[in-house]
Amino acid sequence: MLNKVLFMLVVIGFSCAAYFTFQWWDSTQAVEKVTEEEINEWESHDQGEEPPQVVVKNHDKPKQPRYSNELHKFDNGEKVGRLIIPLLNKGYSTYWGTDEQSLHQGVGMFISKWTTTPDEKRHTVLSGHRETVFTQLGEIEKGAPLFYEYEGKRYKYEVEKTWVTDEDDRSVIVDHEDPTLTLTTCYPFDFIGSAPERFIVQSRLVDVQEIE
Repeated sequence: MLNKVLFMLVVIGFSCAAYFTFQWWDSTQAVEKVTEEEINEWESHDQGEEPPQVVVKNHDKPKQPRYSNELHKFDNGEKVGRLIIPLLNKGYSTYWGTDEQSLHQGVGMFISKWTTTPDEKRHTVLSGHRETVFTQLGEIEKGAPLFYEYEGKRYKYEVEKTWVTDEDDRSVIVDHEDPTLTLTTCYPFDFIGSAPERFIVQSRLVDVQEIE
């Protein structure tokens, strides 16, 4: 009887390990290798739309935040675009929402009244798990280019800064006047379990190209 119980425990253990291994492997399939030739072609591309100019504004009066009307533009888990990080030679499929279903598929686009898709040229926020898609996010440096493909256009951003913050920091996901792309993931990268902090990459829009 004892041998049967031990056998069943071993089978259950192997089954759980196999299930979680498959879940991890399936999530990593959202990451693809991007060739140097493809990236160089984008970098040498003539500028498309004129990048927005930064305007000094009068801040004497507190400004009310603009709320996005895109909360229901796509269904949760629906593929909406592709993020490319040239420094890592990687591309990432992105999906609407940051619930577990969306993040299991790949990188999720954060949905809130303060964030938008890139075409609104305000604040776009993308999040991903550090164990599957954003394993190398910590290698990104200031000045590095980022590309985001969305609805027939390729938006080019330049990294302004990276930092680590507490998981409860509410100052990251806010409305931005200038077109901004923010990437977030859990931190530390090698932490086992639910990580207590977040690694943030913030970038500004510098160019918009039509995808040929």
